[in-house]
Amino acid sequence: MQYFQEVLTDTVISTSLWDAYDLIGYNGAKITGADAVVAGVAKHPNTVIGDPGAIIRIGTARLKAVGAISAGGAVVSAAAGGVQAQGAGTNRFGRALNAAADGEFVTIVFSIS
Repeated sequence: MQYFQEVLTDTVISTSLWDAYDLIGYNGAKITGADAVVAGVAKHPNTVIGDPGAIIRIGTARLKAVGAISAGGAVVSAAAGGVQAQGAGTNRFGRALNAAADGEFVTIVFSIS
């Protein structure tokens, strides 16, 4: 089950299609690379390129973990979608509120500036 708690939602013009809870970049596209700069988490699916889409910039979201993530650990985007432990990455955008193994769901708190 997916869920989120938003504090600040913003609108971007989409340049790709995305599903709810996908990570979205500042270019308005779904992030597909590891350690990418994240603008927010998609609040709803976007099915038409060029349409405005809501992204959560500050809040919590439950996302798929790629690799093990420890509670309190910093997270970055993962190449396979979802999030991974920061490791050597430089584009941290949130922290895990719970531990998760690879393929499990992790709740993250994030603030995108």
